[in-house]
Amino acid sequence: MSKNKSGKGRIYLYVLITIAGCVLACSSIITNDYLKLVIVMGTLCVGLYGIMRGLSNSGNTEEATAINEETSK
Repeated sequence: MSKNKSGKGRIYLYVLITIAGCVLACSSIITNDYLKLVIVMGTLCVGLYGIMRGLSNSGNTEEATAINEETSK
């Protein structure tokens, strides 16, 4: 149960990283276009990878516990 709560917290963290990347893409904080591209692509890749990993792990843990309960009976 505690894994799901920490997983949700990590997903929210990666969503915030993705939103920060979008804000950096639209703002004029970074003036160099190539540097902005590298930073934005990095944050978006990390954010989307973390979201996908978090969502795939949450489904696998529920399925694994259901399989373990069935085999133990």
